[in-house]
Amino acid sequence: MTVPDDDLRRYADVVLRCGVNLEPDQKLLVMGDVGHADLVAALVERAYAMGAPRVEAAFTDERVLAAQAAGAPTAALAAEAPLGYEALFETVIAERWARVRTEGDVVEDPFAGVAPGRANAQSATRLRYVFRTIDAGLNWCLCPCPTEDWAFRIYGEPDVARLWRDLRFVLRLDEPDPVAAWEAHRDELAARAAILDRRGFTALRFSGGATELTVPLHADARWETAWLSTAWGSRFLCNLPSEEVYTAPDFRGVEGVAAVTKPVTINGVEVEGLMLRFAGGRIVDVEADANADAARASTGHDEGAARLGEVALVDGSSRIGVLDLVFHETLLDENAACHIAWGTAIDEAFPGGAPEDDARAEERGINRSDVHVDVMIGGPHVRVLGVTADGDEVPVIDDQVWRLTDAAGA
Repeated sequence: MTVPDDDLRRYADVVLRCGVNLEPDQKLLVMGDVGHADLVAALVERAYAMGAPRVEAAFTDERVLAAQAAGAPTAALAAEAPLGYEALFETVIAERWARVRTEGDVVEDPFAGVAPGRANAQSATRLRYVFRTIDAGLNWCLCPCPTEDWAFRIYGEPDVARLWRDLRFVLRLDEPDPVAAWEAHRDELAARAAILDRRGFTALRFSGGATELTVPLHADARWETAWLSTAWGSRFLCNLPSEEVYTAPDFRGVEGVAAVTKPVTINGVEVEGLMLRFAGGRIVDVEADANADAARASTGHDEGAARLGEVALVDGSSRIGVLDLVFHETLLDENAACHIAWGTAIDEAFPGGAPEDDARAEERGINRSDVHVDVMIGGPHVRVLGVTADGDEVPVIDDQVWRLTDAAGA
């Protein structure tokens, strides 16, 4: 990686201050690929400079993960968590550590040739522990790390300097005060979420191109931004960058067809030209131009994997969308356009919390699953309409422009 050390330190400060919002005397776990070592080291250095009493780095290597998934003698062994994983996360939860995870390709398509079911099971096992930290109300943040392989995937050449210029823009590091810029952006997105709450739509309709999809909404679910609260009331930005407002839909009434407008990486395999058909609240047909089996393995992982757990709105003002790039990384690509996610629901959308019992949650149309996969369905040709209790349709996003106002000003 050829990012200047001063830039890395400045970026690490934004991740720790604006992203995870590291608290005085709070311990920190930094997780990343071995190819992200320079950024991980900068995060460790800056966390100690901010007063963290202990910072641990946990490295992974997707080549090793792929070899384990493919080579384990049984599928059950391929899905086992790494040795010591459970103890690590128990400590993190018990002692209320903060958690940062770096993202970005180090090897192109490391899981190519691995049986999709095995790759999906391995990923779901690791995610189960991550979900536990989220359920425990800890502060956490995902952030991108530029690498040569990632740059090559985007631009066709390993131009890390170019990737870093684009990342600086979407991360608002080009601003004189990036933290203040993110706080202002937070307020803009929070205002959109508040308007959606006040309008009280019963459903959203996505219409345009090959997409004709109706997504029912819960009356008691709130629209959220990626700025969350810990169990003890501290605010943090869980995805850096973020351009979305989102909620948990009522999976029971989802109907129609969704054409996925950007390639999506599922367990290390890129799926292109994905088409999803919903009936009775479930994905009943999955087609794709490339690697459809990876999507089918994910949507078939468990009972809730074929149902929606999230719907998110992003308009054309998104800095990621403005670049008109496919980053081949969900952390970035999902923030370029409206998207849905199959798998587990966003529980923080429910004031007071969603039912802990899976059966009760299902009865209310709140999905449960070991997976959560975001896919982009928005774009210049896709309109988003809010459906009122009277059945009227109100423009929310049209021609990539946010159209929704409060009812009094509509």
